[in-house]
Amino acid sequence: MSATELIREVAALSPEEKARFLELVQAFERGTLPSSPANGQHWPDFAQRLQHIYGSKVAPDSQSIIDEGRGDR
Repeated sequence: MSATELIREVAALSPEEKARFLELVQAFERGTLPSSPANGQHWPDFAQRLQHIYGSKVAPDSQSIIDEGRGDR
């Protein structure tokens, strides 16, 4: 991919995605990229998924289980 193509791709991003991209580029330049997940897996946002399926009937303690599995705690 050329620099011109990359610039076009970045320009087409939503404002939120563009801000996240710029944060990652700046972290890369500083040498402080965020570490990968503890277990090497990408965990989806289960709370959002459950809320979409069940509405407000989501178990309140489910987030702590997800955080522990991700290695966030």
